[in-house]
This record gives sequence, C-alpha cells and structure tokens, in this order.
Amino acid sequence: MSSHKISKVNQMLQNLVPGTVLTPAWLADQGVSKDLARRYVASGWLERVGRGAYMRTGDSVDWQGAVHTLQSQLGLTVHVAGLSALQLKGLGHYLSMGEQDSILLFSDGSERLPTWFTVKDWGVEIVHRCAHLFDSSGNLPWASVEHKGFRIRVSPPERAAFEMLYCIADNAAFDHTRTVFEGLGSLRPQEVQKLLEACRSVRVKRLFLWMAKDCAHPWLKYIDPDPVDLGSGKRVVYEGGELDGELLITVPRRKEDADV
Repeated sequence: MSSHKISKVNQMLQNLVPGTVLTPAWLADQGVSKDLARRYVASGWLERVGRGAYMRTGDSVDWQGAVHTLQSQLGLTVHVAGLSALQLKGLGHYLSMGEQDSILLFSDGSERLPTWFTVKDWGVEIVHRCAHLFDSSGNLPWASVEHKGFRIRVSPPERAAFEMLYCIADNAAFDHTRTVFEGLGSLRPQEVQKLLEACRSVRVKRLFLWMAKDCAHPWLKYIDPDPVDLGSGKRVVYEGGELDGELLITVPRRKEDADV
C-alpha cells in the first residue's frame, strides 16, 4: 500500500469514534470511497458490520455504538425512548415484563433504519416505533447518556413517561406502567407542561394526568390544564375498568368495587 493510502488510513483511524459503526457517508467525508473501503477490508483495516457498514478491525461495537452512528452520522431522529430511557437514567426500577432484554427506540414520524442495523444481532431485542407524538419535536428538550466515551440521545424522564404511556396495549401493560409511574415523583413541571401542550395524542395526555393524579405526585399542582387539548368523548383504555369522570378514560376499578 502506498504511503499516501497509509496516510489516509491513519487519518481515518484518528477521526473515528471507537465502538461505533462507520457508514459510507462518514467514510466519504474522510476521503474513503466505497472501492477504497473494500480494499481496507481486504487489507485488514476494516471489518464489515453488514451491508454498507463497517467497523475498525478488532473493535467491539454494541447497540449503543450503532445508535450513536444512526444519530451522528446519518442524522436520524431515532432515540432511546420510554422505559428504556428511564432505565438508562436510573428511574426504570421495575423490570417484571422483560424490558431488560429489549431496547425501545422511537423515531419522530416515519423513519426507516438501515438494514445493517435491523438485521444484526446486538445481543438485545431492538423494538423500533415511529410515532409523531409531539408537535415541534425539535424544540422539546433532549437528554443524553455517555457510553464508552461517546454520547447517545435519549428521552429525558418527562418525555420518556409520555412514550411509555403511548406503548400501553393491554391491561397488563397498563398495570406495569402504573407501577413505574409511581417512581416519577421528581419530574420537572415546566417540562411536563411543554410536553402536555405539544402532545398530539389525547389518549396519552389523559393517561398522563390520570397517572399523576393517582400517584399523587407533588409536581402535578404546578401543571396548568387549561392550555392542554384533552379532546372530547370517552376513551376505553383499561378493558373492564371503570370510567374516570374527570378525564373520561376507563381505568382499573377501585379495590372496593372489584371485590363486590
């Protein structure tokens, strides 16, 4: 290999973030064409992660490094969401439904993840959902977590709570989410207010307010419901439950009623 090509390799290796995937777009920014990338594979500098994706030979890339690539190199809105985000922030203490073996990712609206990411076994189940849950999503707050020297974008606890409610599909999920919500007594009311006003789902907003009320979280008294569009009509959320007269959603029956 010529000294020029070796110099280019060295530049690429200096600029890469260890533990992450290298995409053709990033390699192109380093002056590495697709053909040259194939030569680097043949020469042992790079290994293939999947179709159109590479990593430094001998490097170890986990799902966090792959998500970092999706966010930083491809500019996707995908982020760690819901209970997975709460767990990364130390707030998801209840793992009775197997979430420790899965990672929830959200994208803001329709977004397709590359095949190299979706096909590879990252050691955990990756669940990806596309949901335009908030208006003006770019103006809402984000959080991040550090991993192996780089950072990945995750939902802050307030946003994660909304995403967790969005994913409720049955009574068991409702009960589990209610248990997790019990531990969210330190949410920031200013951020909750922003999200309530920006949330596009009437069902999620009603659920959020009901959960906060049922858990008697102290921050609820600082929330102004007047600017929040709660829609009209009843919503069946909990099968076989009772109707909450204020928020017009079905919720678990009170114990004294259930015993009758």
